[in-house]
Amino acid sequence: MKVNNKTFKLVFSALMVAVATVLSLFKIEFIYGGSITIFSMVPLVLVAQMYGVPWGFLTCSVYGLIQMVMGLNNFGYVTGIVAYVIVFLFDYVLAFAVVGFSGVTRKLKSKALAAGLGSIIGCFLRFACHFISGITVWKAMAWDEAPSFVTPRLLQADMVPYTYSFFYNGGYMFPEMILTAIGSAIICTIVFETLKIDVNATSSKKLKEAANANLSAESEKKTEE
Repeated sequence: MKVNNKTFKLVFSALMVAVATVLSLFKIEFIYGGSITIFSMVPLVLVAQMYGVPWGFLTCSVYGLIQMVMGLNNFGYVTGIVAYVIVFLFDYVLAFAVVGFSGVTRKLKSKALAAGLGSIIGCFLRFACHFISGITVWKAMAWDEAPSFVTPRLLQADMVPYTYSFFYNGGYMFPEMILTAIGSAIICTIVFETLKIDVNATSSKKLKEAANANLSAESEKKTEE
């Protein structure tokens, strides 16, 4: 199947964003905030595995914008243009865009390994974005919600924002990472086998076509001479 057809690519990516958005509505919410969704990142990983990092980054950015619209009320808890920009980037657009980097492993021979490992990379980068947001914009909440079970050193004044952000964001992102890795390994394997997708063969074909084009150009040039 020609999955690289522009129309199919656009429609499929839009469908995956829609599916991811619907799946994000089914979640387990924690008392102190944050939530684990039911495989909402899997469709985004699938797009990145099929089409690579650049397209995956773009597709995931669109998903991030949708999530921002759905979470506009969060902007009411911060003040100042800098805070708005940080929330816009590190809680939404960039935070989800980096999930597109899950496509860096798409060339691995085992599709299950490629999707699983790629999703871990993408989800970890998303966690890093949320962590940055936590130690900058949301650090004021750390004094009331920092976990009491960590070591005294981590509860000292200079470390509290980092402790809070790590446990707050890691509390939901690491389980999400595991679920996404499992779901991506299964779904991507099924989809790739069903649609007969081979990203390595696709790349080889493009290189062969480019080589043939160069040979044709050289032949025409010699003929003219």
